[in-house]
Amino acid sequence: MTTLYPVQDVFTRGEISPRLHARASLDLYRAALSKCENFVTLPHGGIRKRGGTIFVGEVKNAAKTTRGIPFIFSSEQAYCLEFGDQYIRVYAYGARVGTVEIASPYVEADLFDLAYVQSADQMWISHKGYPLKVLTRTAHTAWTLEDYEFEDGPYDDINDTATTLTPSNTGHLTPNMTGNTAPSGTASTASGTASAYQMFDRDKVQAITLAGGSTGYIRFRNAGGARRVIDAYWLTAGNDVTGDADYFTAWEVQGSNDGTNWVTLDSRTGESGWGNSETRFYEFFNKAAFEYHQLIFTGGGGGDAVESVAAELAFHVAASDQTPFDLTASSIDGINDGTGFQTTDVGRAIRLLGSDGRWRWAKITSRTSTTVVKIILYGHALPNLSPITRWRLGTFVPGKYVESGSLYEERLAFSRKFSVYASATGDFDNFALGEKDDDALEFIQAGGGQANDIVWIADSDGALLIGTSGGIRALSGSGIDEALTPSSFKNRNSRTFGCARIRPVDAGQSFLYVTRSRKSIAELVQTSASKFTSDDIGQISEHIPKQGVVELAFQTDPDPVLWFPLENGELGGYTHQPSQDVRGMHRHRLGGSFAGSADSNWPIIESAVVTPGQNGVDDVWLFVKRTIGGVTKRTIEIMTAPFEYGALDDAFQVDCGLAYSGAAVNIVSGLDHLDGESVDVLADGTVYHDLPVASGQVTLPGGATAAKWQVGLGYHCEANTLELDVGGRDGSIVGRRKKVAKVMMSLLETDTTGLEVQSLLRGRWEKVRMPSIVPPDGRADLFTGNVEVPIDDSWEGQGRVKIRHVDPTPCTIRAFTPVFDAEP
Repeated sequence: MTTLYPVQDVFTRGEISPRLHARASLDLYRAALSKCENFVTLPHGGIRKRGGTIFVGEVKNAAKTTRGIPFIFSSEQAYCLEFGDQYIRVYAYGARVGTVEIASPYVEADLFDLAYVQSADQMWISHKGYPLKVLTRTAHTAWTLEDYEFEDGPYDDINDTATTLTPSNTGHLTPNMTGNTAPSGTASTASGTASAYQMFDRDKVQAITLAGGSTGYIRFRNAGGARRVIDAYWLTAGNDVTGDADYFTAWEVQGSNDGTNWVTLDSRTGESGWGNSETRFYEFFNKAAFEYHQLIFTGGGGGDAVESVAAELAFHVAASDQTPFDLTASSIDGINDGTGFQTTDVGRAIRLLGSDGRWRWAKITSRTSTTVVKIILYGHALPNLSPITRWRLGTFVPGKYVESGSLYEERLAFSRKFSVYASATGDFDNFALGEKDDDALEFIQAGGGQANDIVWIADSDGALLIGTSGGIRALSGSGIDEALTPSSFKNRNSRTFGCARIRPVDAGQSFLYVTRSRKSIAELVQTSASKFTSDDIGQISEHIPKQGVVELAFQTDPDPVLWFPLENGELGGYTHQPSQDVRGMHRHRLGGSFAGSADSNWPIIESAVVTPGQNGVDDVWLFVKRTIGGVTKRTIEIMTAPFEYGALDDAFQVDCGLAYSGAAVNIVSGLDHLDGESVDVLADGTVYHDLPVASGQVTLPGGATAAKWQVGLGYHCEANTLELDVGGRDGSIVGRRKKVAKVMMSLLETDTTGLEVQSLLRGRWEKVRMPSIVPPDGRADLFTGNVEVPIDDSWEGQGRVKIRHVDPTPCTIRAFTPVFDAEP
């Protein structure tokens, strides 16, 4: 028999499926393991023990599931949000932010169906069962959650029934004037004409001479000294201005509270070329209330007469300052499928086509009956009180709320069922549809011959990706590098898998998403402009995601790793660097246990979040459920950065742990969250196992003291090799008997006192003994180099070896060489 020395110096394929354990002909076989637990596969080829987890705090209610959601303003300002049953708490860089707690409507059962999209200090949170909310940060400790108000849309189809809607008010600042002081308020001009009121009498077909020259004003004073806020106006030219150009071309809208001192609210110049009875609309931003309002013109007059003439001026009272007024339907036909107005319509938008042919929009503030609601009017005043025949109800009502969101080309986009709604460019509040390039748009997903629900949307290079239960489509402008607009769009299908309702992640060169079954993860790669293709990245490790993926979180620094909690409580990991052909999955079980699981007793990872950390390394936040001291607890923990090029005393390789640094002490406290548990301790480089926690304290045995402590729940990491197929003179040696005599390992910064090796079948773990680097005081040290470990093996062991590390100290394996004999 020949002694063989097959080196395995690459583990970049991680733990592969048991279905592939005999596929030695595959290229990936030599870079794979049969088990990779609590080890992370590295882009460099080796495997490294994962970092421990630092205890941040306990969730508000340990009896209920919680979810983490990232809130990232920048790489220097990042938060993790604790979403629990009807509340939100805020954390940053390993600690809770003050006592910040925001009431929310989301109950426990709906937390993992929430979708979110963030821009700067605002996050929009959507769920099909709740109105859209916006979470706003105004300061580090100042957060609010409010209903998000869509401006002017989106809407259902235009009414096609005989039902009319009649308003009881028009939204004008002025009443319908019948005289300069009747019925209330005062209208006046610089010329003192008795016809000033006619500028506010709702008659647009007339010609009111406001001045005999090119300057003057038209003014209105509110009755009783009332102060009102205006934010828009429309102006109608006289019905005979085209001959002598008796219109004005430059003006200011002003407000005053004493009739003497005026504040300019809006100004216009170059308003020429008016037609007879032409109306133009103007809007401006204003929050100030005034008793007097006037339009003062300086560019009036024209022709021989040099007069300044107009027909009507309508100031709009800002919605925030309006008193809601009735909107009465002539019947219930066409309203909520013939049921009329409902209490759930409160807050709903409604669009109204005035008799002047211009659409306005309003919001329902209360419901009186199936035919009467109260509204406030936005944008512009209605021309009169005539019944409105063409109207549209807002799309979003209970059971029809938006379900997911994304930002794309400076538009805020949302999806619901088969539709995508995108705001006007640069105006996230405005969903009013139009034909201009920067107007809002609505897209109905109906391609591919299937009516599949949209489960998420995401921004990608050159396209808005639409993930559906049947596959992924790409929505973009119709040309190469052309913007998506209401008149320029294309919708392309891709060869992809159906998607689960789980937020995808941007992994740099590609997107990673969960397939419809939630039992596999796919990679979406752009092959050309707006064309994509997908591969199942977990196929070679299908047994890991097959446990059921809960959510995805992608870490970029220090290594590109996808983290995904699984329904069995494990934390899945996937090292993803396709440019270097690094695609390896690994599994992680945190220290401690959960006694309530029928299938396992390891802790349950319920949620995972990645945010930028303060030291340049991403923070991986974990929401963990354990049984501690006989009681179920839920904790928030941060996985520490991997140990690299440091002192052993600083290594943090325990879970749910804390660190102490200061004067040398025999006892540390503050461990109340682990009362009743046994913990591992690394104290000034000395390892202690299974020390009890009582009253939040841990005591070193024998009166020992230490200045640096790392205390927490211990965990083991384990890597099992595959049967290597090397050295056969007459073909494969898979299945032939083999016996391992020893193993050689190349280590980097590893505490060898905690490293053990075992053959596949023999039950004895062999310790890696390196007495030359263990100081007389028994403290561990770190070793870099090669070690040999003899193994007690049998001929039935198939040449496979198990490696584990059991101490709360670092371990990195660069290469592994089993020395074995095999049948010829």
